Amino acid sequence: MKTVLSLRLRITLFVIVAIMLILGAAIYLIDARVDTEVAQRADANLLERAQALSDIFNEQHAAGAVNFPSGRVPAFLADDGRVYFVIDCGGQHVSSSSEATAMPWPTSVAGQPVFADLTDPQDTSLRAVVLRFAQASVLSSPPDESAAHPRQHSADLSCSLGLAANRTEVEQFQSSLDLILIGCILLAIVLVAMLVPLLVGRGLRPLAQLTEAMRDIGPEAPERRLGSASAHELQPLIVRFNEVLSRMEQGLIRERQFASSVAHELRTPLAELRTLIEVELRYPSGLDPRTMLADIGSIGVEMERMVEALLLLTRIEAGIEQIRHQPVDVAMLTRALRERHHGEAERRRLDMHMDIEGIVIWQGDAVLLEILLGNLLGNAIAYAPPGSRVRVNCAAAAWWVQNEAPALDAADVKSMGQRFWRKGRDAGVHTGLGLSLAEATAHAQSLQLHLVLEQGQLRASVSPQATTADLSPEPGASLPAADAATS
Repeated sequence: MKTVLSLRLRITLFVIVAIMLILGAAIYLIDARVDTEVAQRADANLLERAQALSDIFNEQHAAGAVNFPSGRVPAFLADDGRVYFVIDCGGQHVSSSSEATAMPWPTSVAGQPVFADLTDPQDTSLRAVVLRFAQASVLSSPPDESAAHPRQHSADLSCSLGLAANRTEVEQFQSSLDLILIGCILLAIVLVAMLVPLLVGRGLRPLAQLTEAMRDIGPEAPERRLGSASAHELQPLIVRFNEVLSRMEQGLIRERQFASSVAHELRTPLAELRTLIEVELRYPSGLDPRTMLADIGSIGVEMERMVEALLLLTRIEAGIEQIRHQPVDVAMLTRALRERHHGEAERRRLDMHMDIEGIVIWQGDAVLLEILLGNLLGNAIAYAPPGSRVRVNCAAAAWWVQNEAPALDAADVKSMGQRFWRKGRDAGVHTGLGLSLAEATAHAQSLQLHLVLEQGQLRASVSPQATTADLSPEPGASLPAADAATS
């Protein structure tokens, strides 16, 4: 199983590694620069002592001293450390400290000192410098004598001085400085390792708060959303998460709408099926069982088509599927709807007047159009006052149904498209989904659905274009109170 590291541990490790690399590189550069500076200052100090020694040699030589003291150097040049020197003039050895002649001194170069690392017979680390200087007799010789033999004086009386001092102290200082720098970086790493988890935890506190806020969001409360975060980096995450919540809520709403729409549409065929069975059980008609089973099967097929159509509508509204438009004979569909609702119209003593053109072809889905027009006509028959007239007009420009609706007012018309809206109590099997379902199916097929109430007549008009052609109701005609009294 793959090990999952916490975000806090990841950030802590990244920060510690980054600090180690950065501080390591910085301390390496600083140490190299300091070592170079210390070495340069030590060389400069050694050169000053060598020049001082050469000046002392010239002063004693000018004062007539026979030999420069061998085997020792002035105490201020030695600094209580081990120091070696050697002086040669005109290619001849003049003076040196003990054991100095056995050391491999570097060759002197005229005009500039030469530095080198040496060891004495005791393997002591030394830093040496060799420089050339003019002997005092050359500097003080008469002009005529110098002019007469310039090359001889320059070659014979030029001296070379080598001075070597113990460099252990310099190396110890450099080592001490290295230890200090390494100790600082180790201390910094320890402090970072201790502080970074605390600081990271404090920095990640908005993420923990966001986690707690997400805990209370779920299918039981899909309308909840996350608020804005105090950290700018979390804002895109919150926006995306809220978008997911919105899609989840829309999915739940569509699921509930589908369930309620199925329940609404299946009430009528289920009632027909129940009535057919109950009547046959109480008052046997003696019909052939095959005929009765065929009637039951046709009702089942109708129910199946309704469920498939509602499922298609839900998928279309969700953007999962696109409606497939095909030519639909609306005139033939209207006649079929008339036959379906003929019994209910007779029971309520309604005068159904239909004006249907011979052939009316629209582009749409046959099942969805049946749901749309069937709901409008069914609502008109269900809510028209008994003994009133229901008018239906089917033409290429528009399809409308009109019925009397004395109980409605203009405000009711605006509310009729709401799901489960009911004004009256006498709703029968209707639940107030008729018009909202009709509007959804019309919108899915790019059809225009309009409701107009005028002089007590309600008209529902459907047209394939964005037109409200012939929406003014005729006297005595009106349209489905489309669930006006239902909801």
